[in-house]
Amino acid sequence: MKESNYKYEVIVALNPKTESKDKEKTIKLIEDKVTSMAFSINNRENLGNKELAYKIKGLEKGDFWVFTIGGDKPIKSAEFKLFLNRDLQVIRYLILKI
Repeated sequence: MKESNYKYEVIVALNPKTESKDKEKTIKLIEDKVTSMAFSINNRENLGNKELAYKIKGLEKGDFWVFTIGGDKPIKSAEFKLFLNRDLQVIRYLILKI
C-alpha cells in the first residue's frame, strides 16, 4: 500500500436511536464521500454506544465510529464538514490530522 502524505482520524457520533440499516446507510455515505475526495479508508472501527458529557439534540448517548483515512493532498474540510452537518443521523464529529 502506498504511504499517504496526509492522514486524518474522523470520529463521528451517530444518533443511537437510529435503526441498524439506517446507520449502515449513513456509514456507507461517509465512506463514499471520503473516497470521492481522493482519500482511502485505512481503518473503520465501531466504538459502540458511549455516554455523552452533555446532552446533544436531547440525546445522552451516541454511537461512535472512528475512520482513519489517508490521501496525497489536504482534506477539503469545509466541504466534508458541510456534508456531515447535512446528515441528520450525525450528531457530532471531529476531524483530526495525525
